[in-house]
Amino acid sequence: MKKVLKILKWGLFIILGVLAIICCSVFIQTKVNPNKIPSIFGYKPFIVLSGSMETELYKGDLAIVKKVDVTTLKKQDIIAFRDEQNHVVTHRIVNIVNNNGRREFITKGDNNNTTDSEPVKFEDVEGKYIGKMKEFGNVLLVLQKPLTLCVILGIIAVFGFLWIMIGNNKLSIAERKELEKLRREKEQREN
Repeated sequence: MKKVLKILKWGLFIILGVLAIICCSVFIQTKVNPNKIPSIFGYKPFIVLSGSMETELYKGDLAIVKKVDVTTLKKQDIIAFRDEQNHVVTHRIVNIVNNNGRREFITKGDNNNTTDSEPVKFEDVEGKYIGKMKEFGNVLLVLQKPLTLCVILGIIAVFGFLWIMIGNNKLSIAERKELEKLRREKEQREN
């Protein structure tokens, strides 16, 4: 049982460490390039804020997008791109057109009646949609609030501190028992 708890404790510390590294990486990328979406090994998460892609993506899902060579994109691929207001939109490519010698994508939300008003230029593409984490975007929206984040980090810190203290106390009890045993053995030898 002790080994299982020790493995769980170290596993938790490793997971929290990896998450801390990822958060720091995203934070640094955001500060260095405020106009670029941070990526983790070429993957970018986007919180779905509308129902324009239902039944593929629902409001509150976390869409995972991978950076790809835009020349490999084709009709029916779902892409994330920046629109004319610089918002990130995730829609399906319904056509590829040649506009003054430049290829551009015509996109449409699966749940929309019409195509998007402006074609998507290659340089506006953030990446290709590869999957989602159902409703995880809602969790991230809550976690983005400073108060929520502070409360959660505080709870993790308190539980981590208690876990370490209980573990150290158990070691102290075991050490005390060992010392008491050694004292008794010493008294027996002296008598």
